[in-house]
Amino acid sequence: MALGGSRARRRGLGVVLAAVLGFSVTAAPASAFAAPDPVPTDEAAASAAARAQGRPVLVESLTSEVSEVRANPDGSFTMTQSLEPERVRRGSGWVPVDLTLVQRPEGGIVPVATPVDVELSDGGSVGREPLAVVGKDGREVGLDWQGDLPRPVLSGDTATYPEVYPGVDLAVRVTARGFSQVLVVKTPEAAKNPALRKVTFGSHAKGVEVVVAPGQGKAQARVAATRADGLRVTDPKGELVFGGDASRMWDSTGTRSGAAGPGDAGREAAMGVEVGDGTVAVVPDADFLASADRKFPVYIDPEYWWAGNRNHHAVVQTIAPDAHNYDSTAGVLNDLKAGRVLDGQWLTSRSFIEMDTWGVRYKQVIRSQLRTRVAHSYSCGGGATELWWTDRISWHTTWNAQPWWKQLLDSTSVSNNARHCPSGGGADLDVTAAVQGASNAGDGSVTFGLRARDENDQDSWRRFDLNPTLEVVYNSYPNSPVELGMEGGLLPCVYGDGRPYVATTTPRLRGRVSDPDSDAILTDVGFAVHRGPITNSYWVAGPVAYNIPSGSFAEVTVPAEVLLEGEVYNWSMYAGDGNVRSNWAGNCEFKVDTTPPVAPAVESASYPYDQPAGGLGRTGQFELKPNGADDVQYYLYSFTEQQNDDPQTRVNANGVGGSALIQWTPSLEGPQTLFVRSVDRAGNRSEIYRYKVFVQAGASGPIAHWKLDGNLSDASGNNRPLHVFNQPDLTAPGYHMGGVSFDGVDDRIFSGKLIDTTKSFSVSAWVKLTERGRWVTMVSQDGAQVSGFFLGVSASDDRWSMTMASSDSGQAGVYRALSHNPPVANEWTHLVGTFDSATKQLTLHVNGVREGVTTAHGGGWLADGNFLVGRAKWNGQPTDFFPGAVDEVRVYDRVLQPAEAAELANQAYPRAHYALDEGSGTTTKDVVTGADATFSGNSSWSVEEFTAARFAGNAGPTIGTVRAPRPNFRTDRSYTVSAWVRLDRLDEYARTAVSPGSTDFAPFLLQYRPEHRKWNLMVLCDNRPCGWNVLSVDDAVANEWVLLTGVYDYAAKEARLYVNGRLSGRQTGVKGWNNDGELLIGRTRFSSKDVDPWRGEIDDVRIYSGVLSDEEIGRLLVRA
Repeated sequence: MALGGSRARRRGLGVVLAAVLGFSVTAAPASAFAAPDPVPTDEAAASAAARAQGRPVLVESLTSEVSEVRANPDGSFTMTQSLEPERVRRGSGWVPVDLTLVQRPEGGIVPVATPVDVELSDGGSVGREPLAVVGKDGREVGLDWQGDLPRPVLSGDTATYPEVYPGVDLAVRVTARGFSQVLVVKTPEAAKNPALRKVTFGSHAKGVEVVVAPGQGKAQARVAATRADGLRVTDPKGELVFGGDASRMWDSTGTRSGAAGPGDAGREAAMGVEVGDGTVAVVPDADFLASADRKFPVYIDPEYWWAGNRNHHAVVQTIAPDAHNYDSTAGVLNDLKAGRVLDGQWLTSRSFIEMDTWGVRYKQVIRSQLRTRVAHSYSCGGGATELWWTDRISWHTTWNAQPWWKQLLDSTSVSNNARHCPSGGGADLDVTAAVQGASNAGDGSVTFGLRARDENDQDSWRRFDLNPTLEVVYNSYPNSPVELGMEGGLLPCVYGDGRPYVATTTPRLRGRVSDPDSDAILTDVGFAVHRGPITNSYWVAGPVAYNIPSGSFAEVTVPAEVLLEGEVYNWSMYAGDGNVRSNWAGNCEFKVDTTPPVAPAVESASYPYDQPAGGLGRTGQFELKPNGADDVQYYLYSFTEQQNDDPQTRVNANGVGGSALIQWTPSLEGPQTLFVRSVDRAGNRSEIYRYKVFVQAGASGPIAHWKLDGNLSDASGNNRPLHVFNQPDLTAPGYHMGGVSFDGVDDRIFSGKLIDTTKSFSVSAWVKLTERGRWVTMVSQDGAQVSGFFLGVSASDDRWSMTMASSDSGQAGVYRALSHNPPVANEWTHLVGTFDSATKQLTLHVNGVREGVTTAHGGGWLADGNFLVGRAKWNGQPTDFFPGAVDEVRVYDRVLQPAEAAELANQAYPRAHYALDEGSGTTTKDVVTGADATFSGNSSWSVEEFTAARFAGNAGPTIGTVRAPRPNFRTDRSYTVSAWVRLDRLDEYARTAVSPGSTDFAPFLLQYRPEHRKWNLMVLCDNRPCGWNVLSVDDAVANEWVLLTGVYDYAAKEARLYVNGRLSGRQTGVKGWNNDGELLIGRTRFSSKDVDPWRGEIDDVRIYSGVLSDEEIGRLLVRA
C-alpha cells in the first residue's frame, strides 16, 4: 500500500470524507447567495482592505497549518501561531484538525483531517496491506503486522485490533503528525507468550530509508542508566523526513499511565530495536514483563511521526534525567509541566516551547504574548510559574542537557484545580522582549522555558495545555531606500574617485522607497547632506520628502546657498512610516562644478580646415582636442549633412582632459561644417566650435574594375589583373557582353590583396546564381582563417548578404546585411556591398536599392590575403564556391553612396535596336542581336523623308504590327524604351507605338492618349487593368516626327516620359512587373485583345536595360 493514490481503492481525501461523513456537495443557483468578498492573498491587499473596512483582515497567502496573519486597520499585522497544527488545507480553504478515525467505503481507516496523510488497515489476511502508514509530500513510512488482523474497534483517535495474540490487543493511535502503535499486554499469562520475546513488523518505506538512531530513543531509564536507540527516516540526501521510536515499554503504575503513554510515576523499560531488510523489530525487556510487581496491562510502543514541523517542545524531568522527550506527546507527555510534585515519587519538571518566528525577522515587534492555559494546578494559591527566554532545544535536550536560560520574561500564578478552584486557566505571558530580540538577530525561531519560581514548593506545580499560541503584533521596518541617484537618476550613487560631478549648487537627490507590508504611504523620507568626503565631513542640510507612496521615488532639492563651488559632499537617506524608520542608505558623494570648459579644437589630416580634400564616400579622421581644458570628459559633435547644428553624437575623451578621435564618411560634396563642443564631468557644456570642411567634388572611381569580356584585365587603369584557378569559363555570356562562369565546386579567379578591410570600402558585381539552397560567396578577401568580408548568399536566411566576421577565427560571430527577398536563380542581379569604418555599418544594395543595413561591431579587422571572385574562406579552408556567372566586378576604397549604387545598377546597356532602314521586304533586323522582326497585317514601309515602318491604324484581324523577339531585359527592373513616331492625325483612339506583348496585358505602353491629347508612358500593374500614366506636359501633335523616350527607374520607383529629349512627365511610387512576351511595334495587348493600332509611322525603336541619362537621351535626337 502506498499513499498518494497508488492503491486502486484509494481516492482523493476530500471525496473520501464526503462519502464517509454522509454529506454531499451541490451547486447553488447563481442568484441564491451574494458572492463573498475575495480574500486578500497578500499583505498589501489585506492591509488596504483592513484600512477600508476598519477591522482586521486575514492574509490568505500567509496562512499555514499552525499560523495565521491578519492585517490591522492601523497598518500593523498580527501573527497568531500554535505549537501544534490546528488546520488542514482542503481545496482552496482550510478545515480544523480532526483526529477522529472513520472507515472508508472502499476500505481503510483514515482520520477526518490531519496535516499528514495517515491510513490504517481495516483488518484482513496477512500481507493484504500495511497496518499503519504516515505520508507527506510523496514520501511514506509505516509498519505492517506479520499476521492476520481482526477488524478494529474505532474510538476517537484510536483503532484497537483485539486479541492479535491471546491476551494481547494492538492499539493504533493517530496524532496530528503520525501514529503510535501499542501492543497492550493485558495479563501476566499473556506476557509469557514467546512471540513477545521479539516482535517483528514489516517495514513500509517509499522514497525514504529507515535506519537506527543510536542513543536517540525516548525510553526513560527510571532505575538505571540505559542506552536506548531510536529510528530515523531520511530521504536520499540524508535529510530527516520522519522521526521514529521503538524503545519504550511501560506498565500501568501511576495515575495517568495507559495506552497513550506512561504516567509521571509510571514504570518504564527500554527495548532494543533492530532494522532489517524490510523489517523493524523490537526486543521487549523480558525481566520487566516477568516482574512480580508489574502492574498490567503492559504497553509495547513503536511509533512514527513527521519531522518537518518548525515548532517543537520538550518536557524534561528529574525522574528521567537523560530521557529524550523532544516533540513527544505520548502518555503524560501530552501536556507541558512545571514544578515539583509527588506521584509515587518526587519529580521536578520543566518545559520548553520553540516557535517559528521567521515571518517576523527584522520587524518592529509592537507586542507579543504567549497565550497558554493552565490545565491543572496542585493548589489554589501556589507560587508563580516563570516564563524564560532560552536557547534552542533539540533531540538532545534532557534534564541533564538543558538550553541556557538567558532572560526572565514573565510569570503566572493562575490556578485551575477542578476540585477546589476550577477556572478557565487562561494565562497570557508577555514575550515581547524575546521575540524582538530574536527578530533583531535575524533568528528564525524563539524558545521559551517554563519552570516554577520555587522548585521545592509542591504548591507551584502546574500542567499546561500542549498547544499554546504565540501572538505577535508587528510592523515591518520600511525597506532601506534603493536606486539612489542624483538629477532624476542620471547620476548614480558613488563614493571615492568615481564620484559624480554636478553642474548646480541645488542638485536633486532621490531614491526609491518602499514598505514590505503594504502599499502604504511613507510619511517621512529624510536626507542628510554633509560637506566633505565620507571619511571627514559635517552636516550642512537635511531636506525631507513627505507622504511618498510605497514603491515610488522620493526626491528633494538641496536648498540654495548651502553648497559651494569646487567642494565635495556626501549624502544618505532613510524611509519612515510614522512609527519606525529604515536603516540609512547611501554614503553617496558628489562634487560641485558649475564652470563650463572652453571650446574645443579640431585637427584633421584627411580634411584640413576649409581646404578641398577627400571626396564623396571617402572616410576621414578628426581629432577633437580639449584646447587647454583639464576636465573634459567627452565631446558632442555633428556635421552639416546631418542637418543639425546642435551636436548630439557623443564620443568619450581618452581620459579626463584628453582628446578623442572620430571618423566621418561624407555623403555630400562641397562645403560642410563639423560642430563640436566639450562637456566636463559635471555635464557643463562649452560653446560650439565650428570646423569648416570642404569635400572635394568628383567622386573617385574604382581601384579595380574587371569587365570580364573574355579576359581578366583591369579596366580601372591600375593594372590589377585577375588570375585563374582551375577552369572557370571565361567565354560565358555576361550581363553585358561577356562574363565568367563558375562550376560551384572549385573554380575561382583571384588577385592579390586589394582592400584594407580596416577602412571603408565597397564592392559591386552583376551575378547570376544557378543553384539555390547553399552558402555562396561571389566576392571576398582572405584572412588567415576566415574571409574579411563575404558578398554572397546566406543559406540560413535564404537572402543575399554582405557579411563580416567579428574576428579572424572560425569561432567568430558574424554580422550580416540581408536583402529583403530570397535570391532568384538564373536571373541577373546587381549587388553592392559597403563597409563604413566610421559607423561600422555594413550595407547591401540589391539592383540599386539599399535593402540591408547592420552594424558590424567586431568587424573591420585586417584581412590581408588574396582578393577572390568565386569562393570564401572559413576555418582556414576554401568554402562557399559560387555556382553561376559574374560580370562587371568593381572595387572601391571608399563607401559608395545610395545614388552611386543605383547608378551602377541602372547603367544602360542596349538590348534591341530596330533602325527600320531596310525600306522593303517583310523583316527588319535588330542591330544589337541580329534577330529579325516581322511585318504583319496592315503594316508596310514608308520611304519618304525617313525610311520607317507605316501602319494603317485599323483594328481586327489585319491590325498592323512589327513583331520582334523578346529583347534581353526585364520590365520589373530599370529599363528605357525609345522611338521616333509620327501620327497621321489626333483622333479619338488610343495609339500605342511600342509595348512588350503578353497573353493578357503588356507591362508598359509607349503611346498617345486621345482623352488628354497627350503622349503617355503607361506602366501597368501586375498583369491587371490598372497602373500609372505618365502624361506629357507637351500636347501631342500630328504629322510631325516626335522622339518619345520612356524610362522606368526601379531604384527610384519612378517612371519618366521624355518628348524630343526633354523631360515632360514623371510619376513616383511606380512598381513594374515582368513578362516574357515578344516586342510589339505598332500596337499592344490589353485584356487579351490586340488593341491601340498605330496610325502613321514609327522609326528607330530602341530598348535598353537600365536608365539612360538625360544627356544620353538628348543624344538620341541625332537621327540618321
